[in-house]
Amino acid sequence: MAQFFQTNNNIAIVGAGPSGIYCAISILAELEKLNYNDFSITIFDNKSPLTTILPTGNKRCNITNAICDIKEFAKNYPRGEKFLYSIFSRYFTYETLEFFKSIGVETYIQEDGRIFPVSNSSYCVREKLLKKLNSYKNYRIVNKKINSKDDLLNFDKIVLAAGSRGVEGLIKSFNHSIIPYKNALCALVVDNFCYPRGVSVKSLQGDFIFTDNGISGPLAFKISSLRAFSGFPYTIEIDLFEYQKLKQEIEDNPKKSIGNIVSKLIPKSLAQVLVKDYAKKASEVSKKDLMSYSKLKLRIISQKPDGEIVRAGGVNLDEVDKNIKSKIYPNLWFCGEILNIDGFCGGFNLQNCWSGSWVVAKDIVGSII
Repeated sequence: MAQFFQTNNNIAIVGAGPSGIYCAISILAELEKLNYNDFSITIFDNKSPLTTILPTGNKRCNITNAICDIKEFAKNYPRGEKFLYSIFSRYFTYETLEFFKSIGVETYIQEDGRIFPVSNSSYCVREKLLKKLNSYKNYRIVNKKINSKDDLLNFDKIVLAAGSRGVEGLIKSFNHSIIPYKNALCALVVDNFCYPRGVSVKSLQGDFIFTDNGISGPLAFKISSLRAFSGFPYTIEIDLFEYQKLKQEIEDNPKKSIGNIVSKLIPKSLAQVLVKDYAKKASEVSKKDLMSYSKLKLRIISQKPDGEIVRAGGVNLDEVDKNIKSKIYPNLWFCGEILNIDGFCGGFNLQNCWSGSWVVAKDIVGSII
């Protein structure tokens, strides 16, 4: 690491995850452009830097998403949607991809719009980010857990980018309120589970897979995010296919069994669970029963904590300004998952990190120069 200097503008960044490291790089890059050296950055974390980026995107690092309209993109955040309009208007996916390209991370777009590094490796992304950070002077990484503002008395400017775990005391020490953290993007446990384990289903609302005691996959994660603050149990209804399709199939094949016809629209193993009188002629089945076969009703009794990816809740957005600077405590900023902002799967949570961190960095630089 380059030489570290103690200066008149001492910046503390608490957290060496995607938000903290990206914020540090952005500050360093901006001040280097201005040929300004009277500052120092100390990044605190009790873990190795960027370890939290490694499991993202199933270890492939889903950097962002190809949706190019800001408002459409922001619809993928159950909490923080409107707050992000201003953030994304200043730094969005184009700028993000340009940055990653500049540090040697080439990307590609999947059919579903998710954007990944060509390497398909979050380890590669971590390596490139740390290499970029190490190209600068005036920063250091300190292996230490910060518990309260009292640990940061020697710093002029503070960025809290410490994620959502074990940070409640730290946030409260700055007199900020917290929306209670709740697990989101989790697999769900189903009451009286009787479905075919390991079977994938493409429903009208999204894809999911039956696990040993519930459902997982994109639709399950989305439901868990939307219902993050709901109490258990709660009931969900999934539209498996369009009823009109079933009706048309019956009109075309009235003598076929209802089970065989439904099996054309969903996996046979699921149809065998849902369809009573499987061998009954389709033309003899009541409309009520037919309509029930197009829907899956599940009673959700809990989440599976091992499926959790992010958490909902965090620093109240009413207590920060458009630059994510505290309205309560002087020279304090926030970025990343510590805020009450969370998105669905698809690169949305990392884009919140990149955009928010850059906006914070610009504001800090503006306060120095």
